[in-house]
Amino acid sequence: MRKKMLSLFLALTAVLSLSLSACSEAPVMPEPQISKSAPQKPTVGENYYGSVNFNYLSRGQIPYGESGYGLFDNTRYEMEQYVKDLIDRCVNSQPVSGSFEEMVKEMYLQYTNTDARNEAGVDTLLYLAGMIEQCNTTDELVGVMGYLYQNCGVSSFFRPDVLPNFLDSSTNTLYLMNMNTLGNMKENFTRTDAGPESMGQYVKDTLTFIKVEPEEAKQRAKNVVRLINEIMLATMDSANMMNMTKHLKLYNKTEVQSIFSNINADNMLQAFGFGTIEQCIVYDEGQAAKINELLTQEHIREIKDYLMTCIMFEYSDVLPPAYLKDLVSLSDSTKDIDDSAKRYIANILEMEVGILYGREICNDQLISTVSTMVSQIQDSCRDLIRHCDRLSEDSKNKYLQKIDHMVVKLGYDHAWTAPFTITPAADGGTFIENVMAIKRGRKQKLIASIQQTPDRNAWEMSAIEVNATYYPMSNTFEIPAVMMSKAFINPADNEYYNLGKLGYVIGHEMSHGFDSNGFQFDDYGNYKPEWIGAEDREKYRQLMDRVITYYDNFKLLDIYNIKGEQTLSENLADLSSVQCLLHITDDPDNLRHLLEGIAAQWASLTVVSNLVMELDGEIHSPGEARTNAVVSCMDAFYKVYDIKETDKMYLAPENRIKVW
Repeated sequence: MRKKMLSLFLALTAVLSLSLSACSEAPVMPEPQISKSAPQKPTVGENYYGSVNFNYLSRGQIPYGESGYGLFDNTRYEMEQYVKDLIDRCVNSQPVSGSFEEMVKEMYLQYTNTDARNEAGVDTLLYLAGMIEQCNTTDELVGVMGYLYQNCGVSSFFRPDVLPNFLDSSTNTLYLMNMNTLGNMKENFTRTDAGPESMGQYVKDTLTFIKVEPEEAKQRAKNVVRLINEIMLATMDSANMMNMTKHLKLYNKTEVQSIFSNINADNMLQAFGFGTIEQCIVYDEGQAAKINELLTQEHIREIKDYLMTCIMFEYSDVLPPAYLKDLVSLSDSTKDIDDSAKRYIANILEMEVGILYGREICNDQLISTVSTMVSQIQDSCRDLIRHCDRLSEDSKNKYLQKIDHMVVKLGYDHAWTAPFTITPAADGGTFIENVMAIKRGRKQKLIASIQQTPDRNAWEMSAIEVNATYYPMSNTFEIPAVMMSKAFINPADNEYYNLGKLGYVIGHEMSHGFDSNGFQFDDYGNYKPEWIGAEDREKYRQLMDRVITYYDNFKLLDIYNIKGEQTLSENLADLSSVQCLLHITDDPDNLRHLLEGIAAQWASLTVVSNLVMELDGEIHSPGEARTNAVVSCMDAFYKVYDIKETDKMYLAPENRIKVW
């Protein structure tokens, strides 16, 4: 999960991690509660996940203010501490001119110079607000939306992205993605109060910032929330977003104009820098149609207020301290200016900081070890494919070819060059202007890539992103440097235990190439559902139905059911990954270490209310299911632990799901 969602790909599947909470400071643990009776460790046959992770689950504590905490969260916390030290080293050095180290140092010094930031003021942001306020028509507002996108990196109702054409992966094309909802998903609006409350507070604070009277700001905020909520009701839910057949469609300019009939679509594309394109993908036509319906003079006040809020959401972290008083949602809760600066630098310069991090973490030995791990998993998958009964020889050959053509990226992007320059304070540069230059440079690089040949070796992710991602439209996947930290691959641990942890991640991403979405793309990332024969497609759909039913009936805490269809692609990737891992060896001791590593990486403490919310909207199954539901389907689990029919973990052989 990436904070800016990686556009289409994060919606398509690719994402491994569970609703990770960002812990920027050392976790504050509450005092342990004294229990009258110590919890009893479950047996392997009763609850494998609970048995392997008993010490963590019984003694661990959720940090104050968080709803969950696990290995991924702890990895994020340790990485953030490392990055803070890295930034310190940059600041206290004499970096080479134009280097990433110099960028980090200059931006840190400008952030922490609060006097200079206060003196620079907020005229730049007020100018943008003035541009919006002067608009008299929705077409004029759309023009401003384009200006904000190109020059300030601000997305609003239109969120263009450039990605490989799903029908022809040899060229990039335009995708009109889902609108900017200030970090909220549809489910936050339609199933909880979180979205409306968050959006309302942001709008109210934005209007207060530009000197709207409190009562008027409150009422106008309600009107904006009402408008956004109406759009959210017409937006695809998470399960449908994962089903690419529902939204992968090319539209020509005439068709785009028919969707956005209330505006001039040609002018809109021109405003956003895409005037030369002849076709594009509208990611969610239902949402687009509702946006068009509301882009009228009747709603011009709400549209203006929403646009100003989008600006403030994008730039709230750069507001001078003197301007933050009483702005609840815009103010930084961290009082330590040094800590705030380091967190923001790691965010705004995420690729550049990630490369500095990767250079320190990714030594030759580590990359060699992980590369060997990738080869082991791919070879295991190849062997399973060759012996898979549900596949014809033609499909087997195509799947093997797909593995051969996969590009696996480990660590960080060695070829990355920053598409912007930073003006030093000594040369008149200000912090807010440099932030804007960074955002503008990245958008201009994106716009320039339209209709170009995609670079399959270029990275989408930063090396400090605690995640891993598969991209179906290029048949590539990325394992960032932070995922190769000691939490996932520790030289002091057994190699098969490490394989169970990091190998699960690698196998999961590789397996997305063959999940309910990925299997419809050929070896170069072209969407060709027919490339696999009709009979094999039908057999796979039958398998998918079994997986849906299996997870629909899997209970957590003996009460809550997983939504099998919503989590289908991720569950398929989990099942495939573990099957590949356990096929690498038949030695009982090695298999035991593998299984323990598989269970250990999903150890996580979660409050029940948060678990219920995850089940409602998450595309991944919770960690317990990613262990127990998966290993219960693996014959090796029964052999290693002598699981009996009377054990809760037992599944009859005919009910054990095999992807291959």
